Amino acid sequence: MIEPQRPPDGAVRPPAAPARSRSARTTALLSLAAGAGGSLLVSVVLTGMASGDRREPHLSPSAAGAPPVFRVYLDAAGSDAADGRDPAHAVASLARAQQVVAAARPKTDVEIRIRRGVYSSPPLIWKTYVPGHSISFLPADYRYGGDLAGIAGRPVFRGTGGVGYWLRAEPPPAGTGDTALRFYYLQVERYSSGGIMFDGGTRPSSAGVLVGGPTSVDGNTVYGVRFSAIGSKYVPTALGYGAVDLVNSRRNIIEQNEFSGIENSGDPAQAALVHGVYLAHRSSGNIIRGNRFDMVSGDPVRTRNASGDNKVSGNVFVRAGSKAYFSDWFQRRADASVPRECASLENRFYDNTLTSGYNGPVRTWSASPGTDTSTGGTGCGPEPAQRVLAWGNRTG
Repeated sequence: MIEPQRPPDGAVRPPAAPARSRSARTTALLSLAAGAGGSLLVSVVLTGMASGDRREPHLSPSAAGAPPVFRVYLDAAGSDAADGRDPAHAVASLARAQQVVAAARPKTDVEIRIRRGVYSSPPLIWKTYVPGHSISFLPADYRYGGDLAGIAGRPVFRGTGGVGYWLRAEPPPAGTGDTALRFYYLQVERYSSGGIMFDGGTRPSSAGVLVGGPTSVDGNTVYGVRFSAIGSKYVPTALGYGAVDLVNSRRNIIEQNEFSGIENSGDPAQAALVHGVYLAHRSSGNIIRGNRFDMVSGDPVRTRNASGDNKVSGNVFVRAGSKAYFSDWFQRRADASVPRECASLENRFYDNTLTSGYNGPVRTWSASPGTDTSTGGTGCGPEPAQRVLAWGNRTG
């Protein structure tokens, strides 16, 4: 492992376009496209830096005469017998909010406006989307482009002790395009498996390699959310895997979040299973930027199984990581019940602040099994490529 590794020209940031050619397979797998789904009252715009990174969604005025956003109001003192269409008739749960949106079948962007409070919320599967539009989960008093200082406080979603994720987004029953779920300035705490999972599903290929399902869950945003007390240390009913967990999910932005107390109890192997952000099974082209990882018993950012071309930059890591701050891993051996997997290629880990590992010093990054250029064997692509590119990381 070369550490840190810089681009050949010594630039601090990667170039705007790839500096070298890639195979057709790599280009198809790792391409980064702009997210779909604008708003009607406002338009979601993804702007880029000189490096080609997308910025977080911000909003600008839309054309005059556009239909209003479809809003559902959520209040811990509300009632699930209500319709949620105004603050005086707020619903009490996200499950009921999903029913309202699904029944209305809006043709505009959707906002679920959440009043400050504590919501006792069991794990929820989310399967409702608006093609071509976004669904945003945000505080009732939040204004787009603002920050935490502009709201009374984050609404808190607290687990009830069962097994699962706070919100697990599964693919729509039909159709293609981004699912465009957007989460702003919430707090998610005390869940066993994890906080948010974008779950596009998996299936074995004809070559016996685990690949993504036919419909993925793409183009989502998690911004300014605080994840805390995630994993079996806090909810012993099951092991934790990821505060934000991606399976077959691409082109997501995970930015300015706090990951604090993401921990499994038990032996070191169990403690290492939980991550702050876990990108698995063809989860490529994602941006993880400007987050803080504090007290994470596993490697805070992990990629797995052909989840390449992700950019991890500007993050702060404090007491986080069992072996490394960033790691790639895949299942090399397989049996009748466990398909083989592939290495993830050309992930970028740069300009991060590395303070301390969970139990002592850890590496900047690691890639296992195999070498730093392993692809994973038959069915994973014939040409070797660097699994992790790292530069500009500093201790602090």
